[in-house]
Amino acid sequence: MAYHLESREIVDSYINRIRPYLAGHEFVVCEDLESIKREIVDADVMIGWRITPEVFAEARKLKWIQFGSAGIDHTIFPELLNSDVILTTLAGIHTVAVAEHVIGLMLALSRRIDYAIRMQANHLYERNHIASTADELAGKTVGIVGLGKIGLNIARLAKAFEMHVLGTKRTFMPHIPNVDRVYSTENLLEMLPECDYLVLVLPLTEETKALIGREEIAAMKQNSRLINVARGAMVDHDALDEALRSGKLSGAALDVFPEEPLPPDSPIWDMPNVIITPHTAGSHPRYSESAARIFRTNLEAFLRGSEMVNVYQRERGY
Repeated sequence: MAYHLESREIVDSYINRIRPYLAGHEFVVCEDLESIKREIVDADVMIGWRITPEVFAEARKLKWIQFGSAGIDHTIFPELLNSDVILTTLAGIHTVAVAEHVIGLMLALSRRIDYAIRMQANHLYERNHIASTADELAGKTVGIVGLGKIGLNIARLAKAFEMHVLGTKRTFMPHIPNVDRVYSTENLLEMLPECDYLVLVLPLTEETKALIGREEIAAMKQNSRLINVARGAMVDHDALDEALRSGKLSGAALDVFPEEPLPPDSPIWDMPNVIITPHTAGSHPRYSESAARIFRTNLEAFLRGSEMVNVYQRERGY
């Protein structure tokens, strides 16, 4: 097996957890491009966060790639899509963390914790602005774009705050637990004017690139807020910038960006009505444990020739 290193700490923990499952199999850890290209030649399985066309071209026996992330839009290319290699992800590993992150961001925006932190950094103790702009989540409407596992968990938590919950689903279902009204993805524009908070939590595909542009932002409720924990490419950031500066949107909380890391000279850093988290919505201390559990399930299925979990569906793009 060939392993593509991404984060030393995560990888070390992951390796320690999966090594017992690999007794009797050759397991090779690759720490540079040359070793990856060398070992991938005879590897049956690859575990890693990404693979490049250059590396994939060297693979002669590769049958399965277990990716170390829930989304793999960052590493998909035609040769891989057109191959017979089974692609599996860690879908579901972030369900609790991302949902709680979204609720935390909504609370921070609503209760003006964002502004309080900025005041704290400047040793300011001023109540007036927070007292006049703080609000409650109860009674507000949240629109969840993408009612998958994470979206459904956000809906469940939002209901605990007595919010009105709307959502979109690619495969339309009229009745979904904790969701007051369901829209098809094609009817997104109908949902936007109702939402005080709009949450993006769906996979990046050709259909969802630039999903939120000028037309969609114009349709959003005045003074509403956008939360993006999906992918930066889903939002037209020029249009978002204009909406935040004009007051069309009263705030945004962004965990993902078109370019990552977010460049130091990006104007987003200095916007007083934006909360930035560095693509950490899905982070939690049991990541490697959960990832290893999914890998073990798939390894056992792979060796038996039975059905695997989290198989990437090429026709859907996730």
